[in-house]
Amino acid sequence: MIAEVLDIQENCKGIYLQNKFHLEPTDEILSKVSKTWKFSPVLKDDTKFKYLFLLTAGRDLKDFSKDVEIYNQTKKTLEAQQKAAITAKMNINECCLFDILPEHQLRKWFSIRSSALENLDKKIPVPEDYEILHKIHVLASNIALQKINYDGKPGRVIYDIFGSATGRLTTKKGSVPILTLKKEQRFALKPQNDAFVELDLNAAEIRMLMALSGKRQPDTDIHEWVSENVFSSQIPRDEVKVKVFSWLYNFSAPKSRLDEIFSRQIFRDFYLPEKQILSTPFGRKLSVDERKAQNYLLQSSTSDQVLENAYKIQKMIKHTKSKIAFTLHDSIVLDMDKKDVIMLKKIKDQFESTRWGKFMSTCKIGKDFGSLKEFKI
Repeated sequence: MIAEVLDIQENCKGIYLQNKFHLEPTDEILSKVSKTWKFSPVLKDDTKFKYLFLLTAGRDLKDFSKDVEIYNQTKKTLEAQQKAAITAKMNINECCLFDILPEHQLRKWFSIRSSALENLDKKIPVPEDYEILHKIHVLASNIALQKINYDGKPGRVIYDIFGSATGRLTTKKGSVPILTLKKEQRFALKPQNDAFVELDLNAAEIRMLMALSGKRQPDTDIHEWVSENVFSSQIPRDEVKVKVFSWLYNFSAPKSRLDEIFSRQIFRDFYLPEKQILSTPFGRKLSVDERKAQNYLLQSSTSDQVLENAYKIQKMIKHTKSKIAFTLHDSIVLDMDKKDVIMLKKIKDQFESTRWGKFMSTCKIGKDFGSLKEFKI
């Protein structure tokens, strides 16, 4: 059955199911629920639910309403009443919806939404990438519920899981701009607990290329490994890094010794040129020109692997004070309580574990995001 979550305040959790409000839903009631719009901590075990939002590719629920005009009118009425509550100096973040809005209007609103959800469920099939979208949605939703200290004020990191062509996360309006912070701004980002701990995959996209090509992963820094094995250690690491990426994504570049180790053509195993569709190992179907297909394959697959591992780590530390503060493409940043440091080896092992074997990562720690220093676990 499809349920709607009423609220997420600690003192007023509840669901709307089969035309009834259940303000303190029992386990028996919750066992009847199999589908809902989005993740909520009210519905505790995310693996038991299908999130219909993930079928929409980011579209609004109103697009699936049988009467969009009534949907919009009802929504505007409720928003007007919320504004009136704010004008009356009620703190709506500490009040339940039932304290602010008349029950008959709430009942009408959730009835309209439930009808739209049922329509959506019937019309839109589950996408092939649902499994990874589910994990990313739960991860991002939990991160958005947490506070983070930025520039002396509490803020939140709010991701858009449909914000890019490859599936990489972007941030929404109102979020701490975690993906675009300048170096000097990073010092203003501080943890709620004792320290930030960052886990960062070493040369993630190059490792993904090797993994998809069936090549063995070196257990040292990849760019130093390439310097030694391709250029006989005659070129500095930073220069090697530039050469590798310039060669990898430039198909007109002449053949070099890099062709003996890496494949610029691996994307062809995942690409339908007549339809210009790239199918990634995580089930995504990406519309992309052939010239960008290699870039999309590696970027999307790497991002999904990092986010899948972050989802697993989030579950691993669920009952601790520590939490995942945010992710940055090839890395995750933990807001770490000192009591949980004993778990870091296990967390790092999970972060490095991929569908293709172990990838190498580095670990940094600091009192703020601008002061991270590498350390060995």
